[in-house]
Amino acid sequence: MLAALIVGQGAPSDFRPTGPKIKVTMSRGGSFVITTDQQGSPKTVAHILNLVNSKFYDRQRIHRVESWVTQWGAPASKDQDITKDVVLSGGSGKQLPFEGSKWDFHRGVVGVASTGLQVGGDSQLFILKGDALRLYRSYAVVGKVTSGMDVVDRIAKGDRILNMRVIK
Repeated sequence: MLAALIVGQGAPSDFRPTGPKIKVTMSRGGSFVITTDQQGSPKTVAHILNLVNSKFYDRQRIHRVESWVTQWGAPASKDQDITKDVVLSGGSGKQLPFEGSKWDFHRGVVGVASTGLQVGGDSQLFILKGDALRLYRSYAVVGKVTSGMDVVDRIAKGDRILNMRVIK
């Protein structure tokens, strides 16, 4: 426990974001909810909420799935065959300032991918399927999956997001 307090904010249950919620509905069925952390990453969360409200993520495909992470947010994934080993870059075209989080990177945390450690990202989001404490203070945290983590666990590379919506 002492080591956890030194590295970050302790146990995974300590992180309870209270910002607007985003419902992600998958085209194969199922959905999950991300509760955002406006206090921890205000500019990043505002940007992501704007993208959700503009329907930026609708019909995009999940382009990265590994044992520990799932990632999406590259607009090219709507039309590009991503079943092969292809690395998708790109986003909405707006580079954000880096907003490091005080929270540890535990299972369920949603962050913004970027081109490097402590570099602001844009639109590519990732969800941790396992703890990745090595990411501490290296990426902006958007929030946490607060329901539907079982759906996230079943996502495969190439699965399509039907839509993302801000919900009450």
